Amino acid sequence: MSLVSVVGYILRTIWVLWCNMVCIPCYLAWLVLLSPTYLVSPWLYNELEQVFFSWTLSIVSCWCWSAGYQLAESGASLDHLQHHRLLILPNHQSTADVPLLMTIFTARIGFCNKVMWIMDRVFKFTNFGAISWMHDDFFIRSGKGGRLTTLVELKDHLNNVFLPKNRRYLVLFPEGGFLHKRKAISHQFAKKKDLPMLEHCTLPRTGALDVIMDVLGPGRHKEGHQIEKIVDMTVAFPSGHPLDLQSIVTGWREPCVTHVHYREFDCKDLPDSTEDFFSWMVKLYQEKEEMLDKYYKTGEFPYQMFDRDALPPKVISHDPLRFLLIHLFFIVSSYMFYTILMSIAGHFSVST
Repeated sequence: MSLVSVVGYILRTIWVLWCNMVCIPCYLAWLVLLSPTYLVSPWLYNELEQVFFSWTLSIVSCWCWSAGYQLAESGASLDHLQHHRLLILPNHQSTADVPLLMTIFTARIGFCNKVMWIMDRVFKFTNFGAISWMHDDFFIRSGKGGRLTTLVELKDHLNNVFLPKNRRYLVLFPEGGFLHKRKAISHQFAKKKDLPMLEHCTLPRTGALDVIMDVLGPGRHKEGHQIEKIVDMTVAFPSGHPLDLQSIVTGWREPCVTHVHYREFDCKDLPDSTEDFFSWMVKLYQEKEEMLDKYYKTGEFPYQMFDRDALPPKVISHDPLRFLLIHLFFIVSSYMFYTILMSIAGHFSVST
């Protein structure tokens, strides 16, 4: 490892830390400054919050883009699907999954504004957790003790937040955790229930899915407020070696292309009963396993495995100028808020 490389890793890490120390406080400060808007027009306040939210996600996307960690989309067209209300179901392998999903969503202006993430409650206590909390994402309690309570809270959250705020996309990781943490438990459950043993993904959990379909499924609300399609998202890292957050922060891993494959399913065609829906999900993850296994063995992504008309892989592009302008916005914002705080502090010091 050369000295130049080490210096590069250190500089990237400093830049990422700077982004966290500047962008997150600025996001929160803007929401406080604009809070009177909520009294006049809650809709306008929520729209502004969503714009600031998307800009903070763009900063994270810039980390992935600048390190050369590219994403190649295949299968169904997310550009066409974004005109529907979607339930997006990615497989979960590492800490890099969320930043890579942010990279996908921010490539489409206005997409991530309308996303509601459903994630583990632990994420709430991370640096980005404050932003997710202000954006009204939902945090799931892990463990058997909090499972029933969480499902009730999720139902309330969908009715009281997702629908009133006119969110359009839900992101849920059905596996309930990282592959390396969940695989042993998944194998135990598979043996007990005589289900397929999966190596590259784990058996899905459907408790939260059942709640979502019960609240937002076909016929549950008037037209335009229902989840119309499920998008199965298969994330396949090169050679089956996932990136991680440390790689994205430092850029120490070599630039690579991660495949992301989409399959769409109309919610009206899904099974109605809980048991049949679980069987359908297991079959879906069996097919996901086949796709990943073939890719890892051959090195060629089998994007036409289940659909001969699937779109071939295409690398996502981002606009560097947009990244630059968003960085400038946060730099100017931080200077503005710093000046305001110093002015207030100076006023109080003079008064005393």
